[in-house]
Amino acid sequence: MGAPRGVPGVRPPFARVVVDREVADLRFTREFLDRVGSAVPVEILGPGAPPPRGRTTVHLTREPGRFLKPCPCSPGVVRCGYWVLSPAFQCPFACAYCFLRFYAPDEPLTLYANLADAEAELRDALARWPGPVRLGTGEFADSLALDPWTRHARWLRNLVALHPRVLLELKTKSDRIEGVLEDGPAPNVVLAWSVNPPSRIRTDEPGTAPLERRLAAAAEAVRVGFRVAFHFDPVILEGGWRAAYAGVVEAIFDAVPPERVAWISLGTLRFPRRFLERWGPALRGRTAFFGEQVAGEDGKLRYFWPLRRDAYRFLAGQIRRRTGPGLRLYLCMETPAMWQAALGCGPELEGDVERWLAVPFRGAGC
Repeated sequence: MGAPRGVPGVRPPFARVVVDREVADLRFTREFLDRVGSAVPVEILGPGAPPPRGRTTVHLTREPGRFLKPCPCSPGVVRCGYWVLSPAFQCPFACAYCFLRFYAPDEPLTLYANLADAEAELRDALARWPGPVRLGTGEFADSLALDPWTRHARWLRNLVALHPRVLLELKTKSDRIEGVLEDGPAPNVVLAWSVNPPSRIRTDEPGTAPLERRLAAAAEAVRVGFRVAFHFDPVILEGGWRAAYAGVVEAIFDAVPPERVAWISLGTLRFPRRFLERWGPALRGRTAFFGEQVAGEDGKLRYFWPLRRDAYRFLAGQIRRRTGPGLRLYLCMETPAMWQAALGCGPELEGDVERWLAVPFRGAGC
């Protein structure tokens, strides 16, 4: 393999790498360490040693269970049909509202090196899926934050290349798209960004790319030939939120043409009550978490129903003003009643959402 070469000009967002001995000789491990080069120390972990801790540590290990799972949904909400493939767990960013803060506050940046098992699992699923499917990696890890070292995006792109009914969504708060763009556009790969007003990004999304860099990356992806998507989630209803989010909508469509946007999702701030019990002292001064929220059927605290409805109506109106009626919108973790009240339409059958999003700008849908 020669001397480790590293990734020129890119500083890793981690301080060390720990490798389980059983995966040290796997291809993914060798290539990852080659890209890391001499930038950070590497430690080999023997059998029986305690696993590493801390979000600044990368842990290369084996996934003993399943890589592929349906996106978890709350009781009574409209299912979006999203499937999550997880070659990694944990995020180098430290967003204040992220559920990983509660569920895995001290877990390392875990990378599963047995990707051959993931490939076999996905190929089996591809053979069984009869219709359009959205597939993504952004549930338990940012899809592109570590891509200069993992090259997960290229790996996934190659896996879905022969399956046009599968839409691969790579969702990120970074601007690290270089590896995705190397091979040119792919018709069934969508690059997606979570977005918030710049002031919210500065206070609640440390370490992420500023909004202007995210949108510059989206514009470059469109220029190369990709479709893109955006996620307003979580929308936080504080202060002058209407003007702030209207500004984000304007910035998006100043950067990219509506016809190259595959979909936009809308979702408001939600979190389990236990989140406050665990992180309340650390969140003092962040008033978003201490407003008038109520518990839903799933136990998560949310804004009152009328506040959420009015927020969705406002954002949908701002988006439609720039795009017209064709661009697909969907609500994240909301009931059919909320869809009807906020968007004036909603899915009638199981699977409607993924069918709408798989064929944007054509047929029925919201």
